[in-house]
Amino acid sequence: AAALAQMLRGTGLQARQQGQTWTIQPARAAAAGHAGDAQTLPAVTVQAAPETATGPVTGYAARRSATATKTDTPLLETPQSVSVIGRAELEDRGAISVMDAVRYSPGVSTEVYGPDARGFEWAHVRGFLVVNDGQFLDGLRTTHGYFANQRVDPYGLERVEVLRGPAGTMYGKGDAGGLINRVSKRPQAEAVREVEVQLGNQRRRQLAADVGGKADAQGKLLYRLVGVGMGTDYPERYASGEHVRNQRLYLAPSLTWQPHSDTSFTLLTELLRDRNKGFAFPHTPRGRSIWNPDEALLMGEPGFSGFDHDQASIGYQLQHRFSPAWSLHQNLRYASVDAEFRRINEDEMQPDGRTLTRWVNLFREKSQQLGMDTHLQGRMHTGGVSHQLLLGLDAEWQRLRERTHNGSAPPLDVDNPRYGQGPVTVSPEPDDTHNNERRRQLGLYVQDQMRLSPQWLLTVGGRMDWVRQRQQDLLAGSHQSQRDRQFSGRLGLNWLLPSSWTPYFSYAESFKPEIGADAQGRAFKPTRGKLYELGVKYAPEGGRQLFTAALYDLRKTNVLTTDLDNPDHNKQTGAVRSRGIELEAKAALSRQWEVLANYTYNDLKITHSNDGDIGKVPTFVPRQTASAWLNWRAPQDPLSGLGAGLGVRHVGSTYNDAANSWKNPSATFIDASLSYERGPWRMALSVNNLADKVHIPSCFNGAGGGFECFYTQRRTVVLSAKYRF
Repeated sequence: AAALAQMLRGTGLQARQQGQTWTIQPARAAAAGHAGDAQTLPAVTVQAAPETATGPVTGYAARRSATATKTDTPLLETPQSVSVIGRAELEDRGAISVMDAVRYSPGVSTEVYGPDARGFEWAHVRGFLVVNDGQFLDGLRTTHGYFANQRVDPYGLERVEVLRGPAGTMYGKGDAGGLINRVSKRPQAEAVREVEVQLGNQRRRQLAADVGGKADAQGKLLYRLVGVGMGTDYPERYASGEHVRNQRLYLAPSLTWQPHSDTSFTLLTELLRDRNKGFAFPHTPRGRSIWNPDEALLMGEPGFSGFDHDQASIGYQLQHRFSPAWSLHQNLRYASVDAEFRRINEDEMQPDGRTLTRWVNLFREKSQQLGMDTHLQGRMHTGGVSHQLLLGLDAEWQRLRERTHNGSAPPLDVDNPRYGQGPVTVSPEPDDTHNNERRRQLGLYVQDQMRLSPQWLLTVGGRMDWVRQRQQDLLAGSHQSQRDRQFSGRLGLNWLLPSSWTPYFSYAESFKPEIGADAQGRAFKPTRGKLYELGVKYAPEGGRQLFTAALYDLRKTNVLTTDLDNPDHNKQTGAVRSRGIELEAKAALSRQWEVLANYTYNDLKITHSNDGDIGKVPTFVPRQTASAWLNWRAPQDPLSGLGAGLGVRHVGSTYNDAANSWKNPSATFIDASLSYERGPWRMALSVNNLADKVHIPSCFNGAGGGFECFYTQRRTVVLSAKYRF
């Protein structure tokens, strides 16, 4: 509204809003000038598409999300911390991965093991990993194994959302920190036609296309097709000069059928193929500096090492409105992932101090998953209270099949490394390991968002889960299975002040199954997470700004720790506490300036343990992080279409070991972008880690006094050209 008023300033016109419709009409004579000079103009009606929980975000500050509540809810009325990264922000910052997308969000630390060439998205949220049960796509958990993990190309996403804190009431099993939900691009009535070419350092080459719109004249059938072909090197390379290279093909067709206004059926499909050639872990020999990545050696063999990944998924989203008050929603997806990891590992340093022996591990895994979520949404009134009810059932079936073969590789001279000096052998059949695993989850949940008055909103929810896991060792002929039943609850209270300020309180719970048993043979219970959060949100009416602050106390219990009476076994008396403050701002300051900024202070400690680490900080989690991004667009000719952005990210120090004796120093990174739009063209230059800062987020002791250290993303430069037609 403010931006529209600024555009009409001095024209004698004014804009009035009714619902989602803006009407432009003559202003009052007192505002437009002398009454006698005023001209009567016809009214012009502009129909603006309302923002939805899964649709495009205007600017940086989203207004709505469904990740925390499974209902299309304003963020001001959501009693938990949620960050939304929309398509515009992704493009302005030049994000080329999901981890790039979320690293400007509070409470999130990424690249624990660097930019993992195998596609793992290592992220901590409030100090807890969300790499497996905390990864979601379109509201359904992605399939995951040890290496066969479902991934998403960022070009195929409309938005990425981070929910901080336990989410057990809506999603069942998961760790205490929260989750990351990716929202796919969907078919829409407005035509989408674009082709993009990217060129970058590290031999990056990418061709992408996004095409969609109406498939019939009535608009009952909509389609969208997203495709990506990409190849890029990773910074690591062998001493012989070969680079670690990744090649990707991605295709995501989708179709929406709307036979009438009350029913919508969207088919979502996806194919992704990654071929990673040469992936290997780095080894820095004794006497060399870990702060010079070029001195690290890759332990693999260029002709053998690598990681292959093939995935396919098909699913749908069904919505049917029975009446103005009640509707049915169902999401379903089947996904299959095949992975093969060819790895050569360091073994022992020989007495000469330069000959390092190596061994081979060939890992094959197939992951299959069927996920389904069905719920009813309804509105009703009881007395003076209005209710938005959610009644749901979701189920998840997953199967993993894993086979490994070990072998041998020729030793490597670390002072004069030469590859290909002998055969790499892998043990023939039978397998060295052959395991199957099945996981099942069934959940029943209910939620009531109660508007007690125009100012007070109470959210109450509860869920009962039944989880079963079964692991089989097919070589040993053994198996173990476990069943868990767990209730998770939530309570939230929002105070909607007339000034657009919304203080809120939140309590939420989580659980994560632990398979195994203690010394007495008693099955382990799930770990439990409990959150108490007090925060405030501010979103000026009519503007595109959102400011949030949150104080939280998060406890995780039933953590495994050593049984002092039976040192070969564990018991569940461990506990971890995460306590801190998060600040976030996303704002359109004017038509030319947009800004985002965040700060996190996270006091993470082990509070109960038998391992001698009480009071210590868990590994690889920084206490403080902060970031800011400022984006500018030229207001008018001759610079019209020109844009520029500058960002700063700070990551605090972390610990490599449980004793907190080995610290990784903090680091600050600078990102920048430059863009130009004219007509159907958009040209952009994005640079991440402009100063090419070397930062080690994690490091381990290696053979012969050496180290295995991982590095955050080095400087990346990407030039893109996008054409819309």
